[in-house]
Amino acid sequence: MADSRASSERPRPFLGIHMKCCNVYIRAYRSRTEPAYVGWCPRCGARVHVPIVRDGGSTDRFFSAY
Repeated sequence: MADSRASSERPRPFLGIHMKCCNVYIRAYRSRTEPAYVGWCPRCGARVHVPIVRDGGSTDRFFSAY
């Protein structure tokens, strides 16, 4: 079956987050409406919001959230 995405479309950026509340791993994807990465715990619904900053940020791609 053919992929429905256009071949020029790039993968959506994400951060890997270990949600310590329920000990699960999620991908927090870049928001289309604000400069941040956003995700939710699939078990308890806890929200994670990681703002994108120009200066003083991190180059890490994996984090833990409590």
